[in-house]
Amino acid sequence: MKLQFSTSPISTASSDYIALPVFENASNEAFKDVLKDEAINNFLKNNPKFGKLYETQALFTKDKKYLLVGVGKKEEVNFGKLQNFAGTVAKSLLTKANSLSLLLPRLDSLNAEKVGEAVSIGIELASYNPAAEFKSEKEKVTLTSVQLVVEKAERGYQEGLKKGVILAESINSSRKLADLPANIMTPTYFLDEVKKVAKELKLKATVLAEAQAKRKGMGAFIAVAAGSDIPSYMIALEYLGNPRSKEKWAFVGKGVTFDSGGLYMKPAPHMNEMKYDMSGAANVLGTIRSIVRLGLKVNAVGIMAVTENMIHANAMKPGDIVKSYSGKTIEILHTDAEGRVILIDAVTYAQKDFKATKIVDMATLTGAMLVALSNVYTGVFPNKPEFGNQLTEAGKAVGENFWSMPMTSEFDEMIKGDFADIINTGKPDREAGSIVGAKFIEQGLTGDIPWMHLDIAGTAWDTKPKPFRFIGATGVGIKTLVELVC
Repeated sequence: MKLQFSTSPISTASSDYIALPVFENASNEAFKDVLKDEAINNFLKNNPKFGKLYETQALFTKDKKYLLVGVGKKEEVNFGKLQNFAGTVAKSLLTKANSLSLLLPRLDSLNAEKVGEAVSIGIELASYNPAAEFKSEKEKVTLTSVQLVVEKAERGYQEGLKKGVILAESINSSRKLADLPANIMTPTYFLDEVKKVAKELKLKATVLAEAQAKRKGMGAFIAVAAGSDIPSYMIALEYLGNPRSKEKWAFVGKGVTFDSGGLYMKPAPHMNEMKYDMSGAANVLGTIRSIVRLGLKVNAVGIMAVTENMIHANAMKPGDIVKSYSGKTIEILHTDAEGRVILIDAVTYAQKDFKATKIVDMATLTGAMLVALSNVYTGVFPNKPEFGNQLTEAGKAVGENFWSMPMTSEFDEMIKGDFADIINTGKPDREAGSIVGAKFIEQGLTGDIPWMHLDIAGTAWDTKPKPFRFIGATGVGIKTLVELVC
């Protein structure tokens, strides 16, 4: 999508459509020069309550086509709402126009750089429609050019636009990976995609095949991998943007390309959605890609544990005991609690082999997270509360919702095993499910460093389309992690 800023009056725009922001219960002086147009004037007079967030209305005159889009209450507009406002405009016109002039609302809450970033992300994310990827008849996307109209030129607009486009491209790349069906998106396919990114960005990739991971002592990862005939991999992608610094971020992602539940097979309804169980790994790849392309002066490693959880003669069984890379033994009590089992080794790998000083893992880990926070918030489980608070604030700055959950020592008792050091579900069963999962992964830490687990089970994909985004993977967390690193 070609995006550019303009300070020309919106009334002079010659694009196929002119999009105008309408605040709820507020004056619309920003486009007073087009209010003389009878169609707009009459509509707003006759519909004084128009302006609710993301509602739309197309209006046609003799020589102009307008799209009015609600921005909601002016005092409540933030980065996320502005982003999704722009996405609503773009999604509404993807197949109806070649060019668009979008008047941006005047806001006191965001500076020019954040406005440029939010708007460009919104437009780019709205332009990706995974639902059309495999259909034989596709609705043709025609929108290729968007003119962003602002009152006065500021350098920050262009800087924000550049950053937003980089972030959106990375987010969309991760969304595309997560949206692929499991017969295409295998661990081998994912590895090939990582290699492409490594080659493109000149990054060091370290790949442990199953035999190598087994020799290294990653018995937890191997226990899950044993259930699949397709090879599994522990993949690391390393970026040294500040070689003089001893600080190194590690982003760790769950990459279960399909989760059948193993011998404790999942029920049939919604099992098709388990192709998204590799969203954590896909979003880690997107995070590293963003950090590198933005040229951030940090050191970071992305670790992606990629496998399938399948039913097989060699699959892990309830009662099995395996030894993790940290040295702790694990009794497998539930084969569908596999994500934490691969992540415990991945977190240890980040610390022992890559000397990470801060670790964030991301996973579609528990259905309990969806019960607790729906698809509105991502759960945050930090070992140090201030680290979790930093991430939550970073999320607010870029319009993503996170909520810190308790990680006190009382929950440690729930994963203590009778026959091994720890168990991969909690006692009592079904209590504090998401916290228990996080507590299990925490056992992979070999030193006292900041770590947090992000449970994206409720936020990794949309089961229904939104006004600003099509159905499918969301790429959640990528822009927040970049903001946190910044």
